[in-house]
Amino acid sequence: MSLYRKENNLRKAQARLDKVCKCSKQFQIDFRREQNSRGRFHTRAYIVRGEKEHHSGRGIIHRTVNLKYRVKGDKPSVTRFINSQNPQTIKGHIAKKTAQAVNFAVHDVTQTVVDVGLAAETTAIKVGETAQREVRNKLKQKYTREAVDDYHKGVFLMGRTAVDAVKGTRNHFKQKKQFQLEQAKYKLKKADNKLFKAKTYKPKMAKTKADLKAAKAEYKSKIVRDRSNKLRRAMNKRRLQAYRRSKRELKFERKQQKTEQKFRKKEQAVQRKIAKDSKPTLLILKPVSYSASRMKASAWQKAVNEDQDNDFVHAIDSAKRRIVEPAVQKVSKPERLQREQKKRDSVHDKKLRSDDRLKKQDSRLKEKHDSYKQRKRKPKPQNKQAKKTVKETISQAFKYVKNIYEKEVKKFFCPLPGKIDTKKHTKVE
Repeated sequence: MSLYRKENNLRKAQARLDKVCKCSKQFQIDFRREQNSRGRFHTRAYIVRGEKEHHSGRGIIHRTVNLKYRVKGDKPSVTRFINSQNPQTIKGHIAKKTAQAVNFAVHDVTQTVVDVGLAAETTAIKVGETAQREVRNKLKQKYTREAVDDYHKGVFLMGRTAVDAVKGTRNHFKQKKQFQLEQAKYKLKKADNKLFKAKTYKPKMAKTKADLKAAKAEYKSKIVRDRSNKLRRAMNKRRLQAYRRSKRELKFERKQQKTEQKFRKKEQAVQRKIAKDSKPTLLILKPVSYSASRMKASAWQKAVNEDQDNDFVHAIDSAKRRIVEPAVQKVSKPERLQREQKKRDSVHDKKLRSDDRLKKQDSRLKEKHDSYKQRKRKPKPQNKQAKKTVKETISQAFKYVKNIYEKEVKKFFCPLPGKIDTKKHTKVE
């Protein structure tokens, strides 16, 4: 019953998100790996309308880099193509390693250039905002000094209040729409995580834990200690290898589930903060807050202008404009919302990298699944004698030929004079 209720909550959250995010979708390219009628797989690209995943970042470079979030699915990858090659020759292995090194260098240099460009653009935007704020403050001070009568000051105050009210109302409705979208995302993620924990995480963790205990008990029950029997020792070694293999695979399954649960919790926590920071205040309180802030700023400016020769007041005003106001703006809701959105994108990228590492580890475990059954060949004993040099070989060959000539050929063809053969000859003259 509890599982049925969680599934129903997930369906309702998905329906609410689909209803809210109709106007917040964008065109994306979705790559899909499909099988044709001949049984061959091909990657096809489809243009779809999907949900936005990245909402932050100003500037041309930021918008260009953020286009990567529009590409989904089984994206073509040069790195994956190079790593999937399996050459059989030495030249092929050298070519693969060279291609991997070049690919890594290109990716590293490109990422460094992109990071430097993003940092430079962010710095330029902040410097431009600071300069623009200084120009606006100087213009307001100039107009306030020139508006000597109350009529001009009242018109200026009313005009600024009306402009703030119009901008605030427009921003309020935009923020409200964003809040509804982020709240729907948070509820969907919360319902999905509850269902994942009840349907997948807890059962699999319990199953792998029970399998580990069962594998250990089975291994211990089959082990018989007998050092004198070689066959028994070989069987014990084989069972130990099988137990270690199953233990590695079961622990890897637990690691996968723990990693998935960890990133799900992180994403939910970040999404909760985003939904909280995107919540707007009541619209009826907007004019009061705008008028109060405008009157407060006008009173402070009037106090500064009346005492032109007071250096202490001007120092406080300079610190207020250059230190206090930027610090307050940094902890404001829009700035916090932008930081949390960047953090959400960072967590998403970390999750993708973690999934890639887990996939590689899973493929390695599958390749080594039956490796313990293969018979290991003993390496041939290497010749410990040092290799002879060319000079030593030539000298030994020359000595061998010289010995044969002196012992055999020379005695046969050129006998020494003065020796007597007692059997057949009398004396050799």
